[in-house]
Amino acid sequence: MQFAACNWSPGTTYLHRLDGRIKTGVLLAAVVIASVLTRWPLAAGALLVTLALMYTLHMPLKRVLWRMSVPFGVAWLVFLSLIFNTGHTVIGVINFWHVSLPVYREGFTLGFLIMLRILTAVSLSMLLSFSTPMVEILATLRIFKVPGLILDLADMIYRYAFSLEEIAATMRKAQLARGGEGLPWHQRARDVGMVAGNLLIKAFDRSVRVYKAMLARGYDEDAKTPPYYTGPVPANDLRAGALAGLMLLALLVCNFAIA
Repeated sequence: MQFAACNWSPGTTYLHRLDGRIKTGVLLAAVVIASVLTRWPLAAGALLVTLALMYTLHMPLKRVLWRMSVPFGVAWLVFLSLIFNTGHTVIGVINFWHVSLPVYREGFTLGFLIMLRILTAVSLSMLLSFSTPMVEILATLRIFKVPGLILDLADMIYRYAFSLEEIAATMRKAQLARGGEGLPWHQRARDVGMVAGNLLIKAFDRSVRVYKAMLARGYDEDAKTPPYYTGPVPANDLRAGALAGLMLLALLVCNFAIA
């Protein structure tokens, strides 16, 4: 039950056992590289490799698809907006009632590439979150000299996001129990807005109480926290990280070396 409210789940696979400093550094670098790829075959290959690594974690397929649904929807909207608005070479026309929408080759190519970039970056982020506890990710970012205030905010957001989700679900169930089901769509939209508004108010009140409690306990954003990692990186994990870094470097070189 203690792992029910987070992405990470314990496991015995190789990625689970790999040192968190190596995983965080390599996968965050992979996210950056995937975001700048200009060749769609390389982006597609990176996406397939990421999905294959995610498969080794033995994650439920339904859970993975649910996590991918939102970024896929965003990527699809970007793709559609580009194919109809970017370029000058028309490769087809879509007729919708009395409106004709031209499809441009340049927009199709760019939109497909950006969609692959988005899905690859999100998949890499999911791979990191599914295989690494958040405490190890934040500790690694502290080693990389990320400002402490940003990490403290990220820690608090991660810690309380699931609590707010549970509160929202409870409020919605109470609303349905009082006759909120079967209403017209505009009344349901109003009810959802009311739930969202009350949730924001509760979140603000909780954030103020938590911050005051932290100040009362001597919180100081400039104070140095004890290091989470006390030992060196294992030699085998270090070699695996170096190999992964060389593969990412080769991917970047191939991307910009192809004429």
